[in-house]
Amino acid sequence: MFQEFRRLGMKKLTGILLTIVFAAGMAGAGTVDRIVAKINDEIITLSELKREMEPARREIMSKVPAAQQEQTLKEAEEQILNNLIEAALIYQRAIEMEYNAYVEDDVDSYIQQIMKDYNISDTDELENALAQQGDSLRTFRETIERQMVSQALVNDFINSRINLLTPEIERYYQNNQADFTTPGEVTLSEIILDTTEGVAEAESLAAEIADRVRRGESFATLAGQYSKGTTAGRGGEIGTYVIDKLNAETRNALEGVEEGEMSAPRKSAEGLIIYRVDVRKPAIVQPLDEVRDQIRGILYQQKRNPEYERFITQLKEDAYIQIFPGMD
Repeated sequence: MFQEFRRLGMKKLTGILLTIVFAAGMAGAGTVDRIVAKINDEIITLSELKREMEPARREIMSKVPAAQQEQTLKEAEEQILNNLIEAALIYQRAIEMEYNAYVEDDVDSYIQQIMKDYNISDTDELENALAQQGDSLRTFRETIERQMVSQALVNDFINSRINLLTPEIERYYQNNQADFTTPGEVTLSEIILDTTEGVAEAESLAAEIADRVRRGESFATLAGQYSKGTTAGRGGEIGTYVIDKLNAETRNALEGVEEGEMSAPRKSAEGLIIYRVDVRKPAIVQPLDEVRDQIRGILYQQKRNPEYERFITQLKEDAYIQIFPGMD
């Protein structure tokens, strides 16, 4: 049971645990502790909630406009409290089902692996590092044990129910190929001819330019000579564009124009425009084998979410949950 947990979740759990540990020192400063929720016989305190909120709070304060911060913080706090309640329910059910009976050796092995990964020589050094953050090895072990037995329960009652069939993956790939396609691009140069003396005169000059380019003259040189556009000084170069994001008129003008060729002249508010396709990169669809794991992850999550909701809803119905007002 726990072997599978370590295979799937060790790196993710390490990140979670280190976040918890190193956030602990700053989370409780200035907080008058009290109970914010009770789940059966377990309580969640304000300091626990603030500790879990700290990463989200920092992100909100740095990225959300000031006028929206208060509401966003409130919503985040409600969500995180709900997450803590659900985590408590899962752990309680795991303990009821004795998922913790054989976890001590796994916790020891896990801590040894963390020490190895972070070049910590012995438990005294780990204890000192934790103490500097206001934590202890005992609470660190408890956190690991809690996560392990909770994840084992989730694996058995949620994750193990999820099956992905090859036809499902293939069907998702066929129905969502745009998500796995690198769009086509063109690198363009232009010559914009003045039409103030008349469109016919501009069209005649455009035909002459096209003929001269076909006979080997440089499009860039002719752009510098004849174009009235702002790009004339750099040989008409205007840049690289995703084809699907070009306006309809430009896309139509470029349709069927291969790399190294010029478009037919197009009338515009600026004048008569001739495009040259300097580089054309076609759209590339990633092969199924390259995105199979990505699709598997998407479908897995789609199936897992309702399974998780079903499971957690039942746990909530079976539990006594009280949330105390005034979390702020």
